[in-house]
Amino acid sequence: MPEIKLLALDLDGTLLGPDSRVPRENARAVRLAQQAGVQIALCTGRNLTEVRAFNAQLDAPADWVVIANGAAVLRMADGEQIAFDGLDRAMCRTVLQVCAQFGVDPCLYTAQNLYYGHEFLRFLQEIRRRGRVSLDETSEGYEFVPDAAQWRAVLEREDGRVAKAILHHLKPSVVDQMMQALAQTGLFELAPSVMFGGELKNVEINRKGVHKGKALAHLAAHLGFGLDAVMAVGDSDNDLTMLQMAGLGVAMANAAPHIRAAADAVTLDNASDGVAAAVKRYILEGQV
Repeated sequence: MPEIKLLALDLDGTLLGPDSRVPRENARAVRLAQQAGVQIALCTGRNLTEVRAFNAQLDAPADWVVIANGAAVLRMADGEQIAFDGLDRAMCRTVLQVCAQFGVDPCLYTAQNLYYGHEFLRFLQEIRRRGRVSLDETSEGYEFVPDAAQWRAVLEREDGRVAKAILHHLKPSVVDQMMQALAQTGLFELAPSVMFGGELKNVEINRKGVHKGKALAHLAAHLGFGLDAVMAVGDSDNDLTMLQMAGLGVAMANAAPHIRAAADAVTLDNASDGVAAAVKRYILEGQV
C-alpha cells in the first residue's frame, strides 16, 4: 500500500467518545499523524458550524472537512469550499411532500445552519430521556421552523445551499416507510442511523451519487494523489463508501457487523480510543 497522505475521520461513534467529545488520546494521535506529514479530514454528516466545535478539541486543527455526508468539501482554516453537491429546490420540495404524507417535518442542513421542526424536538426529547448526550437546539446556527409556510420561506432563502436533509420519527417502522417512499423517487442517497438497538431510527438524505467516498476522491485529487493514499476510519452506514473506497478502510469495533465486514481492518471501539490505536498501528508504526 502507498504511503498514507490523508487520514479521513468520521466524528460520531469514531473520533468522538461516548460523551460526544474528542478523547485526549485521539486528539494526541491526530497531532502526531499531522507531524508525520499526514493531512487530516473530518468527515461527517454534520455541518461546518458543528464541526468547528469538535475541531477546537483537537491538539492541532484539522486540515479539511467533509460535511453533510459528502455534500461539501471545505478547507478548515478559512472555510473555502472546493466542492458542493447539495439538494436543489425541487428535491427539497419532494422531501417536504414525503414529510407531509407521514405527518412529520424535516431537518435541513446548510454549511452553516440547521433548520429543524417539531419532529426533531420530539426525537431529542426521547434521546435525552434515555440519558444520551445530544445536540443543543438552542446553539448558534440552529433555527426552529414551526409550520409549512415557514419551510417554504426557508427553501426560498436557502435555495442552492441545502446540503442534506434528515427525517426523524419515534417509530422506526415509519422511518422505514419514509425511506421506501424516498427511494421510489430515484433522487436520493439514503443512510439510516439506528440507535438503542433499533428502538430509534432516522434517515439522512443526500442527492443521488453524493457520499463520503466521492467527496474524499475529489479531495484526494485536489491534493494531487489517489484514494490509495487515504486511510478512512468510521462506524456507520454513511461511512461505508469511504471505508470501501479508501486505500485502507478501518472500522470501529462499535460498528455494526456489516460495516466491520466491509472494512480492511477493525480497531478498538470509540470508548477505548480506537482512532488513536488505528493511527498508531497504521500511520505511526506503518503496519498494514
